[in-house]
Formats: sequence, structure tokens, C-alpha cells
Amino acid sequence: MIGPLLHGILALSDGAKNPRLNPDTITGSVTLFTLLMAIAVIVGVVTKKLKLPYTVALVLAGLFIAIMKQAPSGTELSPDLVFFIILPPVLFRAGLLIDVENLKRHWVPVAVMTCVGTLLTTFVVGLVLRWFLSPDIISSNVVWVAAFMIGAMVSPTDPVSVMPIIRSIPLPKPVRTVIEGESLFNDGIAVVLFFILYGALFMPIQSTGGGLGPNQSQPVITADTAEHRHTIQGTDVSMSHGQKHGAVVDIWAGILKFLGHTGIGLCIGAIMGWGAVCLMRWANDPVLENTITVVLAYGAFLVSDIWHVSGVASVIVAGIFVGVLRWSKDNAKESERTIIPFWESIDYIMNSLIFLIVGFELQFIGVDQLLDSTVIMASIAIFLAMQVARAIVVYPSGYLLGTWSPRGGTVIMWSGLRGCVTLALVLVLPDNIDGSPDQLKQFVLPVVFGVVLLTLILQATTMRPMISLLGLPTDPKDA
Repeated sequence: MIGPLLHGILALSDGAKNPRLNPDTITGSVTLFTLLMAIAVIVGVVTKKLKLPYTVALVLAGLFIAIMKQAPSGTELSPDLVFFIILPPVLFRAGLLIDVENLKRHWVPVAVMTCVGTLLTTFVVGLVLRWFLSPDIISSNVVWVAAFMIGAMVSPTDPVSVMPIIRSIPLPKPVRTVIEGESLFNDGIAVVLFFILYGALFMPIQSTGGGLGPNQSQPVITADTAEHRHTIQGTDVSMSHGQKHGAVVDIWAGILKFLGHTGIGLCIGAIMGWGAVCLMRWANDPVLENTITVVLAYGAFLVSDIWHVSGVASVIVAGIFVGVLRWSKDNAKESERTIIPFWESIDYIMNSLIFLIVGFELQFIGVDQLLDSTVIMASIAIFLAMQVARAIVVYPSGYLLGTWSPRGGTVIMWSGLRGCVTLALVLVLPDNIDGSPDQLKQFVLPVVFGVVLLTLILQATTMRPMISLLGLPTDPKDA
């Protein structure tokens, strides 16, 4: 029943038969958005009746459509879509509703999972992946740099993937706070670490002892264009052919740059959040309040991007400011009745779009590439390495900090879903090097896509049964 219905809906968006439905036009973009939301509504209603995770169902629906080769044109995943369209409202909504008091009580385990967990996952995945990177994929003199770069790519737990799952499951407050806090804050560290290694791999490098990468005076890889520039989440990466000769890649400089960019991003978010709260108090109108929060969510990210600082930090702290300050006034209940349902709707729309598009991406990657034996083995090996790295951090932390029991630690370990942030980072890799297809990207793209699918399908679908099996209490004292 659902298959023919989806096929009929997709037939309406065939731009080849109707030029007005071309996704490059305004009419086509509106049609495409309406089409995606129609599919999301159908899947959402069915999964609600069947009590299944709707995010996983959306991915599977997207995969089904992609296997039928019916994915609409214009739905390819891109870094700009993830970082500038999807992430700001998702992060803002999370900051808006996060329990700040609980976060303050459990900031140490959140910091441990965010920092140690990200770095250890990068290291362990890099060790495992090294053996899959043959010389025809990447030069042997930089193979370790490439391996750890991919490790950084898959290290962040994605808020877009994690939040919808844990919100639907009763969990102890410490466990929920750690999962939410980690997914919100670790992607900033992972992105900066990724681009430090990205610069070591794709820019001319000259190490001076404290740097990262081989000591050489010639470029490891030179791009075939005059300059490539990526500014994502406050990390400015440029590749200029012949101009980056003798560049120094220093991990300590990268750490200092990350701290500076994060600090400035926090300040921008705090200032804009405080200004938005003042406007909301002055307006005292639910419709205007909702509009102000939308402008704040995207505005904080864009202003931070213009200043080349952390948009993630800016949006999160802006959401926290609104959540803490706005609702402490006399009309707190009225604000909650209007703002929370509004942002729940936006969050649902954004999640629906990204998970459907993740499923569609299979059509553009190619089923044959995903089913390649080496790709399958590499995806499984990375998935297992992520679980091992996560277990190494989670269980000792729970024992030493006394924040969660082994049962709670098992839930935290299994909550490490990957999603659109990881996919956006792999899409940042250059398509061509010196005019030839980039073999590293051709290999890594289906592997990373396979890893994301494994986390979404295996972990997301088993979270609720696992919690029931463990008998995890909802009382924080028993966690």
C-alpha cells in the first residue's frame, strides 16, 4: 500500500516531464519541499501507529525510494544544507529546552565524554581504518594522517540523530543529560580536529617539530583549482595552489584557535540571546516571540560564520539564554505553550528532511559501491571500533565519577549514533585532485555512509528494547 502511494507521489516531481518542477526553480523547490514533507507525514503516521522510531523509518523509506531509483533530483546531501539549514534550528531547540541545572550538576561527565570520547574514537578508528587504506587510495607517506582524519570525521555523535530517539524513551536524568550534552558539544571538537588533519593532508606541509604530518617541502596533494575555501562551524580552511608552500600545521595552534573560536562564538550567542530576550519582553506577543527565536537561531549561526568562529557554540548558548531568561518572567506558562510546540514542529520538519535525504543519498552514491566487500568490511570494522572506544570511556567514567551504573553506561555507549554531521564532513573532501578523481573520497564516502546506516538501523531500533531488558530505572538515584 505504502509503496505504490510513495511511487505515485514521486511521479508528481518528475522534472523531466514537467520543467516547472525543476528543483533549480522556485516552483520546483516548493514542490520538492512539499513532496518530502508528504512522504514524512505518511511515514510519521504509519510509524506512530506501529510505535516505531520515525527517524529510522524515514531513512528506510528513503533507501527504498533510492533503490527504486526514484529519489527526486535536487535532494543530494551537501555540507551547506547540513550546517546552514538543518543544524541551527536543531541546536537552538536543544539549547532552548535543555535542563541547565542538571547540566551544571553533571558537567564533568559531559566534558569527559565530549573531549576524551571524541579524541579516543578518532585514535581507535584511525588505527583500524589504516589497514583498509591501500597505496592506490592514498599515498603511504600520509596514510596515517588520512586514517585519523576519517576517525575524526566519524567521532561526533550527531544531535540530529540522537535527540529524537532519547526524547521518546524514559531515562534517568544523569544519563539523559550526558547523552544530550555530548551530542551538542562534541561535534565542535570533532570538526576542528577534522580540519586540522584535513589541512595536513590537502595543503602543502612543512613540519617544525610540533606540527602534524610529514616533514617535507613539497605539497602532499595539490588541488587542481586556484583556491578552495570551506568555512564551517568557525573553522576556516583554505587550499591555495602554490601559496601554502611552507605552511606550518601545529596541533597546539589548532587547539588554541579552537578555544578562541569557541569563546568568541559563546560571546556572540550570549549577546544575541540577551538582545532577543529583551525584544521578546518588550513585544510580549507570542507570534513575535516565535519569529524572534527563528531569527536568533539562524542569525547567531550566520553572524558567527561571518566572523569565522563557532556557530554551534553561538546557537546553543543563544537557545539556553532564551530558555533560562525568557521563561522566568510572569508569562512563562504562556511562552512555553507557544514557543515549545512551535519549535517541536520545526524540529520535526528538519529531522524529516535530513533523514529522508540520508536515505536518498544511496541513489547518488550507488548501490554497487555500498555492497562492495571491502566497503562492507571497512564499515563494520569502523562501527565495532567506535563501540570499543566508547566503552573504554563510558564504563571507567561511570565507575570513577559515580554518575551512572553499568546499566546506565550501556545505554550511553549504545546511544552514539552518527548522522548528518559525519556525512557533511565526508562531502567536504575534494572530488578531484590534480584533475583526477579523488580515490580517497570515492572509497570513504560509501564506507562512512555504511557506518551511519549501521548506527541508525542497529542502534536506534534496539534502544527501547535494550532499556526494557536492562530494567533501567528512571529515578536518578538508582542510575
